[in-house]
Amino acid sequence: MTDSVPLRPPVLVRHFDTIVDAGLAAGTVVLFVAVALGTGVASPWQPWPGVIPVALGLGGLLFLRRRRPMTVLLLSIAVLAFYHAGEWSPAGWIWPLSVAYVTAAATPHVRWVAGIGVAQLAYSAVDAWWIVERNLERYLIHTVGEAALLALLITGGIACAATRRWRARQPERP
Repeated sequence: MTDSVPLRPPVLVRHFDTIVDAGLAAGTVVLFVAVALGTGVASPWQPWPGVIPVALGLGGLLFLRRRRPMTVLLLSIAVLAFYHAGEWSPAGWIWPLSVAYVTAAATPHVRWVAGIGVAQLAYSAVDAWWIVERNLERYLIHTVGEAALLALLITGGIACAATRRWRARQPERP
């Protein structure tokens, strides 16, 4: 009788998490650059720190999101704040960090995530206050839209965590 050699899972299965992270990172980079260019940034390299380096930074951080979700969220916020400090940008404060927010909200630190998000929204509202005199409707869409998106992202993270817990309690099927 021959010993059976355990079959290794296919490559896509073994590296599924890395493939997902790469896809999320690439999507973040492409979407951030596309929105920045679509909203009037003349050159993706200017103004400093530039759209492309910021997009690459946000995307690169996503490769660490599974091991350090809160660290990734905080560093992503810092990168985005640094970008917005250079010059006001119509790029949002919450949507570029969508993956980081969902991942962090799926941890036991969801209250911290909500608090961090509210603080970021408050800063965003103050940062965009100059819009009120020019276009109150645009300001309200900005602030209310970002708040609604934050609530949706945190809800999504909580739902992911609940699904994971539910699956862990299910008996394995043969």
